[in-house]
Amino acid sequence: MKLTITFGLLILVAIGILMACNNKPKDKSDKESFEEILNDPRVNSKEVGEREGIKYFQVEKNGKTGFRDLDGKIVIEPIYDMAEMFSEGFSAVQVGDKWGLIDESGKYIIQPKFEYLGSVHNGLASYRANDKYGFVDIRGQEKIKPQFEWVDEFSEGLCVVRNDKGKHGYIDTTGEIVIDFQFQYANKFENGQAKFQLNNLWGAVDKTGKIIVEPKHKYPSDY
Repeated sequence: MKLTITFGLLILVAIGILMACNNKPKDKSDKESFEEILNDPRVNSKEVGEREGIKYFQVEKNGKTGFRDLDGKIVIEPIYDMAEMFSEGFSAVQVGDKWGLIDESGKYIIQPKFEYLGSVHNGLASYRANDKYGFVDIRGQEKIKPQFEWVDEFSEGLCVVRNDKGKHGYIDTTGEIVIDFQFQYANKFENGQAKFQLNNLWGAVDKTGKIIVEPKHKYPSDY
């Protein structure tokens, strides 16, 4: 009798655990969580937009991306699979497996035709072809042929790029290498200087490649 009671109690406990698990809220996917945050007016508020100089915020609906203004009004319907934030008046958007470029009215400036298209900076957007990166202008005309393993975005006329040996350097808007491939990692230029990593330590260079802060810092935030 004692064994029967004990077994019965175990069954009841197991049923209770299963019911508790079934009543537990389902974990949200990364995309669902991102959509919830992106659409939260407390995160993308008018105050934030005005402070950061943002005209439109991305908005997600049913897995598609569009844009709303700072007051929350939808200005470009959520019809894209992905969309970059507007930069210099343009947004790179993905439709299916192709990328194009739209203006602030939602009109296509470049029809979706690229394998990948980045946001516009200094009038140029990165694009990918055959696993290499180059740049096109806002008309979709190639300006720098795909030749790099990775690229950042242009800032102050220069862009960090990585070669097939894993080294980082800088190019100008014509594609000319102005600071040779030598860094483990490098950041974009801000106020005429850029931070770089060499031998696991961080320093800074100016636009000529001259070292203005010796690489002796453990973290880029140290100086």
